Amino acid sequence: MGARRIFGFLGSWQAWLASLALAVSAGCVHTRGARDSHDVSARVADRMGLDVGTAPIDGSGIMPADLSLSEGLTEDDAALIALWNNAAFQELLTDLGIARGDLIQAGLLPNPELVWLFQMPSKPLRYAIDFPLELLWLRPLRIAAAQRESERVAERLTQAALDLIRDVRQAHADAILARGRLAIAEDGVKVRGDIAAAAEKRLQTGDISGQEAATARIDGLQAKQDVIRVRQDVTLAAARLRNLLGLRHDEPIVLKARVIRTQSTDDAEALAADALVHRPDVVAADRNIEAAAERARLARRNWIRVLGIADATAGQKTGHELGPGVRLTVPIFNLNQGNVAKADAELEKAIRGKQTIADQVVLDVRQAHARLAQSRAEMEHLERKVRPEVDAAIRRAESAYREGNAPYIIVLETTRQYLDTRLREETLKSEMRRALADLERSVGRRLENPMSEEMKR
Repeated sequence: MGARRIFGFLGSWQAWLASLALAVSAGCVHTRGARDSHDVSARVADRMGLDVGTAPIDGSGIMPADLSLSEGLTEDDAALIALWNNAAFQELLTDLGIARGDLIQAGLLPNPELVWLFQMPSKPLRYAIDFPLELLWLRPLRIAAAQRESERVAERLTQAALDLIRDVRQAHADAILARGRLAIAEDGVKVRGDIAAAAEKRLQTGDISGQEAATARIDGLQAKQDVIRVRQDVTLAAARLRNLLGLRHDEPIVLKARVIRTQSTDDAEALAADALVHRPDVVAADRNIEAAAERARLARRNWIRVLGIADATAGQKTGHELGPGVRLTVPIFNLNQGNVAKADAELEKAIRGKQTIADQVVLDVRQAHARLAQSRAEMEHLERKVRPEVDAAIRRAESAYREGNAPYIIVLETTRQYLDTRLREETLKSEMRRALADLERSVGRRLENPMSEEMKR
């Protein structure tokens, strides 16, 4: 057979192989089951009523529609902005693309290999094409493991979104508290200033000593010092909130505070049982177990090698002969024992890891529920018993001091009690907001909304 005939025949085989490779490659790009940011957004919206956006990669940020920093942000508004712009969370979202790439790779078949042995004197030309046939039936196991991993990543990122929402809501509460403390400190300056003015009048009339008037002045100066310190706390709290939101400009942020009702939520054990079924990191642990089980099944079969071969020879004496062939692995020394042991250990670790997560979920729910119940009970006592008594006492003390019927020490102590009560009230409001945010994150969903808009600060 002449060289022209040989290469012409080979050319026909090359065309056939190219067509076959193109068809196989097109059919093996597997993306069914791959999760993306839209899937995570849907999960977060179903749980918390907030969606996930994707900020530009240049870090310029994007503001959700109908939101304005100057018109006031509720804690949910702030959480929404963070879901769209927080750099750390946006970085985590890229794990979805990595998992999708792994799924695509799991579905791809390898390219056939061509072996070409050139013709020599007294030796015919020979060429062979082989393809690893075992991958055709191992492919479903690889795809199943990659699909479970993609699901696990999506659930893990859903939990990361809930963590971010919790952190933003707590930072929002801290910023509200800092501004409330500043307002109380400024009121304290006014109250102490009024007392110091009354002390000066009584000093002029000879009703008190110079030492008592000096004490009132020093108390007023210390109140102004407190304002300077608390104003810095406001700046720090606002900076932390701005960082979580992913805002990279200095536009002032107006915050809307909310009032939390004092009735209790559901039973802690019922909430914990719900969280053990539906919380994203628990679901992610289930998907991790399923992926590890698929990898363990794959490891037990991955030692097999079956090569399908199409072999041909051609030369001056032999002519052109084409015939099929098979090359098999003989499992004498190696059954992939090391990778099997590793896969079994990873499966056991995944199972035990779910129990670790379950224990943490129960602890998270119980602690958050207890903190919320404690702060609510204390707030109810303060509003019903302490605050009315303190308000009445400060009015009596100020009036009595102006009239000369009470020593300054009584006024000083009553003023301290009044300001401490107001400060404790603001702190309890913040603790309730923080505890509620932590409880909803711990359960993994929005609870019955116990808050209503109160004011802008």
